[in-house]
Amino acid sequence: MRIHPTLSSYVLALVLSLGLCSCDSTEVDHYAAALAIERELLRQNPEADYGDRRYLAVMRELDKVPLGAATRKKADKLWQRISDGRRFALTEKLPQHAGDLPDRLAGTEAPAPPRVRRASAQKNRAASNPPNPPATRSPKASRPAVAATPADPEALARLDITLYSTPWCGYCSKARSWLQSKGYPFVEKNIEKDPAAHKEYLVAGKGYRGVPLILVNGKSFRGFNKRSVKRAIDKVLAGS
Repeated sequence: MRIHPTLSSYVLALVLSLGLCSCDSTEVDHYAAALAIERELLRQNPEADYGDRRYLAVMRELDKVPLGAATRKKADKLWQRISDGRRFALTEKLPQHAGDLPDRLAGTEAPAPPRVRRASAQKNRAASNPPNPPATRSPKASRPAVAATPADPEALARLDITLYSTPWCGYCSKARSWLQSKGYPFVEKNIEKDPAAHKEYLVAGKGYRGVPLILVNGKSFRGFNKRSVKRAIDKVLAGS
């Protein structure tokens, strides 16, 4: 796979500026190079996730970190995080591969790139370029953001959401709280205490053995992926 020319040139400039370019490849800080590729990728596309093909370049650079290097443990951790994120991205695009997720990822959320680091950079830029005085802002811009909640009773009536859960599942609790905060009507069924619910869960999950399992008008979602569930709910509310 070809690496984006901007990314490759950025990394090369970084290596040269740090004096890391040498005939002895062991002197190259591959972990730092991987982070540089990621920073440039996110600069070009702030909404990129681990499913972005350019993250393969980051993984290749992480693979080059020597086994005895001080950054090897961090490199392995980041490599695994990206790999897990790409697995989740695959199941979103190809639901038939949802069963390919390893057991350790069952009931978990897809990991996301370092949004906090980018937010910090945006904060620093905002500090160096202060916004217009409050008097010049429009009333709409000055109002605090409020989470949108569906208000159309007819649209809400079209929703048929079932949350299959267990009392000990943290992600079940997150899913429950999120659905409640959005005002979406749903039915929660405890698969450990309700035998009938457990049978429904086995049929709907098609071999899935994790929790939560969320059904949105017949479409099942393994684990709690907020974005995927919301997209399905929005389609129902829009009547599509």
